Amino acid sequence: MMKRLIAGAVLLLGGVLPAVAAPDFNGKWFGDDGATYYVRHIGDEIYWFNEDGPEPSRTAVFSGRLRGQMLYGSWVDVPKGSTAARGELHLAIREDGNVLEVTRVTGGFTAKRISRAGYAPPPPPMEEKCLDFDPARIAVRQLEGRYQIVQEDWWIFDFGDHEADAHAAMKIIQQYGLNQSCFIGDPPAFRFLLISGRAPLGQWYEEDCVRFHPTTAGLVQRDGRWLIIDNGITLYDMGSHEKEARAALAAIRKYQFTHACYVGRPNVTFEYLRR
Repeated sequence: MMKRLIAGAVLLLGGVLPAVAAPDFNGKWFGDDGATYYVRHIGDEIYWFNEDGPEPSRTAVFSGRLRGQMLYGSWVDVPKGSTAARGELHLAIREDGNVLEVTRVTGGFTAKRISRAGYAPPPPPMEEKCLDFDPARIAVRQLEGRYQIVQEDWWIFDFGDHEADAHAAMKIIQQYGLNQSCFIGDPPAFRFLLISGRAPLGQWYEEDCVRFHPTTAGLVQRDGRWLIIDNGITLYDMGSHEKEARAALAAIRKYQFTHACYVGRPNVTFEYLRR
């Protein structure tokens, strides 16, 4: 089960936020055409020399200017290689400045994507999976010494020997009309509940919740662990599971959750997110 490291107080951020610095493009880059690109970045000007191997058939130089999230310029082959072409090149800046993606080219330039040396793209997003249930048909039962929320013969949530927590969680489920139990990862690394594809909305006076903002919540890697943090509060510790952590943050933003809520703290037995 994920560890929760809920801080005792919210750290307020003050002052004016600094401007976001433009990426530094200096260094070695690699194209999906097999060529190596040696990039020089001066102000809004970008220059590079590229070659496609130790005995290159194509060598070229490029000169261009940055305009927002685009790079516009022209390239020309130079005589170290055997080709003699030239043309225009437009590139979009992608993935936080680590990828240049060709959007327009003339003259036979072959690369479509040029990536910074050492850059590893984030893993593709994981899909969330949801199981439907009927909140009007659930009940708390003790099965083999464990208290569970069940629907007929199907157990949905397990509370161990915490009977009171099981009854408290059932009240919450029925209060909101929660009817989908969703999870990310296999085995599940992150869980949340929905109402027919929507986030639960409102407030129940018996709730134990921590408020956060889905836009400012982000991922931090600390000592090899991926944490979902907002405003100094660690909401979820996802361990070493980067892929699941990114998918969990995407789900938080997708459903615009603003409260992480718990039953049984400090030994949490049930959790849910709401707006």
